[in-house]
Amino acid sequence: MSHVFYRNFHNKYPEISHGHRVYLWDSGGNRYFDGASGALVANLGHGRKDIAEVICAQVEKVAFAHTMRFTSAPLERLGRNINAVLQGEGWYVYPTSGGSEAVETAIKLSRQVQLERGHPERYRILTRRSSYHGNSIGALSASGHASRRKPYSPLLSDAFILVDAPKAHCPGLGTGESCDCVAPFLAAIDQYGAESIAAMMVEPIGGSARSGFVPHEGYLKSLREIADRYGIILIFDEVMSGFGRTGKVLAADYEGVLPDIVVVAKGLSGGYAPLGAVIANEDIYQAIRAGSGHFVHGFTYSGNPVAAAVGARVIEILQEEGLIDNAAVQGAALRRGLEELCDRYPWISTIRGRGLMQGILFAPIPGLAKLVVDTAWEHGCILYLGSGETEGGDGEHLLAAPPLIINDTEMGEFLDLMAEVLAVVDRRIST
Repeated sequence: MSHVFYRNFHNKYPEISHGHRVYLWDSGGNRYFDGASGALVANLGHGRKDIAEVICAQVEKVAFAHTMRFTSAPLERLGRNINAVLQGEGWYVYPTSGGSEAVETAIKLSRQVQLERGHPERYRILTRRSSYHGNSIGALSASGHASRRKPYSPLLSDAFILVDAPKAHCPGLGTGESCDCVAPFLAAIDQYGAESIAAMMVEPIGGSARSGFVPHEGYLKSLREIADRYGIILIFDEVMSGFGRTGKVLAADYEGVLPDIVVVAKGLSGGYAPLGAVIANEDIYQAIRAGSGHFVHGFTYSGNPVAAAVGARVIEILQEEGLIDNAAVQGAALRRGLEELCDRYPWISTIRGRGLMQGILFAPIPGLAKLVVDTAWEHGCILYLGSGETEGGDGEHLLAAPPLIINDTEMGEFLDLMAEVLAVVDRRIST
């Protein structure tokens, strides 16, 4: 009898045994192609001895040191490595243990920066419907994901203002009020007053709530312009998309837009340690440093030396092995293969995304995405089930997101598996 409090008591969970590259095995000997990189986490694949050696070496030195008292060589190295790969100069890293913690940190940081700047009236955060920023109460308050919010709605803060998500087809040019996608932010600023708004937070590419959705060109630039115009802090949530997943270091790099704060996790450690981070630009950093000099915040495991050592090494491996470029190349192959499959089946609506973060949007048939994911599981293939809302037509979708190390042979195998799975689904929904 298990004494584990599982997520879903209706599921039976096979016991994981081991992994290698893009594959996982359970204790019964069954092999799975990890077409979701876990939850878009295992960017470097599974079973890497080089990272195991990093972990062992650091544990032998010191496994824990509280950041109230110490810094560490791995933490300093992580900060340098992150700063080196990002566009621009002068980025500062506040480490966390994961994405939800990082989102909470970014929210609190934006509030304190406004206080330090002499704007105590600025506390509201603008976010979007059909978004997902995490499962803690603050991160869930920021999320526009109705089904995740519903059980906890009495606990969620009304400091978060949800505006309409960008449209799949926008008639505007993405600048100012001419754009239907940007207009909801301007309307919220007009309604609540810019003087009450601390920050605005968006995902540059849709994650679990809107698999692979990419706003039209100019959208992010318009948000940057609005933030600058009204003194609002711009936060990009790149927990899923950051550190190579889309074929760029950050998904926002496609637009050449720099936020004030970037939230990252998942691929930052490749799943080899619990690690997230808030990355702040020079203005944000100096607002605290030159003000009170004390960010009123902290977590026990922030800056853990083992996790920091892993994150620092992961960034180096991304560069040494050319994995960000590989994500772009293999992502293009994935996109072509999925689009060919899309043409075969009328119940597949759209393939969308960037790099190795490709979303598949299905016809609005309730349960269709889950049927595809469950059928894939039966065939030893793991996909990431999206859980967005029906608003915007995104009720049925999933993400195809294999590890960044995937090669031509493995990509061919993955697309063959997808073809097999979709053919079985087509027979099932046709009978």
